[in-house]
Amino acid sequence: DKAVKSGRFLENNKSSDGAVENDMGWKPTEEMCRGRRDYRNHRIFTIDPTTAKDLDDALHVTPLPDGRVEIGVHIADVSHFIQSGSAVDQEALRRATTVYLVNDVIPMLPRPLCEIACSLNENVERLAFSVVWRMNLDGTLSKKGRKGKNKPKAEDEIWYGRTVIKSCARLDYATAQNIIDGKVATGEFQADETFWPKSRQPTGGHTIDQVAADVRLMHKVAMARRQLRFGNGALALNGIKLAFQLEDDGETPKLCAPYPIRDSNRLIEEYMLLANYFVAQRLITHAHGRALLRNHSPPIELGMQSVVDVSKEALNFDIDTTSSSTLQASLSRLSRECDDELVVQCITESLMTPMKPAEY
Repeated sequence: DKAVKSGRFLENNKSSDGAVENDMGWKPTEEMCRGRRDYRNHRIFTIDPTTAKDLDDALHVTPLPDGRVEIGVHIADVSHFIQSGSAVDQEALRRATTVYLVNDVIPMLPRPLCEIACSLNENVERLAFSVVWRMNLDGTLSKKGRKGKNKPKAEDEIWYGRTVIKSCARLDYATAQNIIDGKVATGEFQADETFWPKSRQPTGGHTIDQVAADVRLMHKVAMARRQLRFGNGALALNGIKLAFQLEDDGETPKLCAPYPIRDSNRLIEEYMLLANYFVAQRLITHAHGRALLRNHSPPIELGMQSVVDVSKEALNFDIDTTSSSTLQASLSRLSRECDDELVVQCITESLMTPMKPAEY
């Protein structure tokens, strides 16, 4: 639509000294930014897989004077660019999703949108839709120390709306994990690029130590939240996901290995779950019955019982499938008591088979 009506996709855009500028060929106009909450001066960053090109979510954390933290999840505002019923909308509907192959990506949206205008790349202004809330360091949401009629409800401390942001760094999961593990940004004058590549270091006047402190604070709160979530009956069936690497020619296989799930992955998972939870609440109260619902039906009982029987016969281990909470407790106990990680993974994979796919 005429390069999204304004910002213009400028190919080979060069600055006065001949260097290619990192503006990715598009930026929102002031008119587009009008009426949006401005987060361009906040320290916002992304954490994604190393090879990701379409960065659709970013985060920020701000410590508050009362000991709590403000968390912001910012999602690329795709709805700004695509008119309902337009040709792009119809084609996206037909494709349904982006397809990731070993050596290629078939995007749902045109590449100028998904990799440029709707990708929250570092050091460029982007339009977003954001959810911003406050929470305690122990992972709880309600404000502590306030009782009675004056105590604010959790939903009163959540803000939803359109924003304009400017990410300061494009972290990947490996770099974020190095930060969490204290392998980098521990007071040294210059970060070791082995653990924090130069291309992923912050821009816009934000420092390595500041971003590292944010990552570690977000990790601390996320792990506390995760512990609460599993204490309330959450279930995690993490099957093996294969990751592939190719040689420089883009064709010759180089590596096939299990994709590692780190605390940096779990950090993102916790905040995305919370953001989705808040948005779901908002849809219930404001969407007038028009929300799309996603629901998991109970698993196939016969299939679950088969896994329980095999576990008892082969390992003399009892699995309690009464509820998601008891099943998670059984798997946690199996991980502690069984020394063979392959056996634990086989049981976990077997339990995934009777699970029914989500319905919409």
